[in-house]
Amino acid sequence: MERKEEVKIKLEKVRNFLRENDLYAVLIKKQPNFSWITAGGVNFVGMATEMGVTSVLITEKDQFVIANKIEARRMKDEEVEDMFEVLEYEWYEDKEMEIVRTIVGNGKVGCDVLLPDIQFVDDTFKKLRYELTEGEIERYLYLGEKLSRIVEEVLMYETKPGETEIEVAGKISAKLWKEGIEPTAFMIASDDRIRNYRHPISKNKKIEKVVMASVNARYKGLIATMTRMAHFGKIPETLKKQYKDNVEIECIMIAKTKIGEEMRVPVLSAIEEYEKRGYKDEWKLHHQGGSMGYYPRDIRVTPTTTEKIYRNQAFCWNPSITGTKSEDGFITTEKVPIMITKPVIFPTLKIEVEGITFIKPDMLEVL
Repeated sequence: MERKEEVKIKLEKVRNFLRENDLYAVLIKKQPNFSWITAGGVNFVGMATEMGVTSVLITEKDQFVIANKIEARRMKDEEVEDMFEVLEYEWYEDKEMEIVRTIVGNGKVGCDVLLPDIQFVDDTFKKLRYELTEGEIERYLYLGEKLSRIVEEVLMYETKPGETEIEVAGKISAKLWKEGIEPTAFMIASDDRIRNYRHPISKNKKIEKVVMASVNARYKGLIATMTRMAHFGKIPETLKKQYKDNVEIECIMIAKTKIGEEMRVPVLSAIEEYEKRGYKDEWKLHHQGGSMGYYPRDIRVTPTTTEKIYRNQAFCWNPSITGTKSEDGFITTEKVPIMITKPVIFPTLKIEVEGITFIKPDMLEVL
């Protein structure tokens, strides 16, 4: 899909949103929403913030990027080209809202952040992102293949006992940047840290027997999340069984993620499976995942989440049992899910659920 075609589709969604909510215009300031509406553009300088440094203003007839003089040329040349008119102001003058009011007059404006005299609309606006376009699916599959391959290559060929978790994170990060992919979160954890913490962010700890690589990475605004595990030496049978149980729970969750169903259905199915397999209450120790896209999780699904599942919506379930975790992103379709991340060079498990054949990563055994 051509980028301009994707932007045109999204502008029509936004203009329908304006009409449905009796708004004259919408002001978009958050990084994820900027990347969404511009089909992969970015409006950040610092990565560690949700807010962008430029904004998009959309009315019934026009679309603008409002930028100070530092950012304006880059917006025109690299981020939005000729799809949006760039309105520029001096970096030392806080004129964004003045420009907005010049365009909209007394018209009602919605915004994805809280601002004085502006209607906060993010809770409903964010739903426009949920159904992915053809172009977004293409970008997600590129991201998923690169991310899967890089994480697996580093664990299989470049990780040894005695190395630290942060050294492994650094190797993965360097390879991602070479592909134009931004690493956004690392949980490279080992041994007792995998068992003790559900969010074991990478530390300067030496790897002994087991390593888990949970990685979040972003490409043109879209974020994929995944987990792979490796074991140095023969894997104990109890750990092997637990890991397979963990993967099977994830596959059941994916199979239960059906268009039109409530999001809690896969989580409720997982809770039943945890108990059936002898892991009662493990689900209470960590969230089970949910929908994703321009955030690692748009919605962290709980047993009470009644939000419906969209067509072409990205999800990533991450069931965990103390010491193991299984996690790969996918996109819903009317038939079988499209896997975003999947095993590329890792050993695999073949699992059948509800007529769907899943090829999932096994725990890597390094002898």
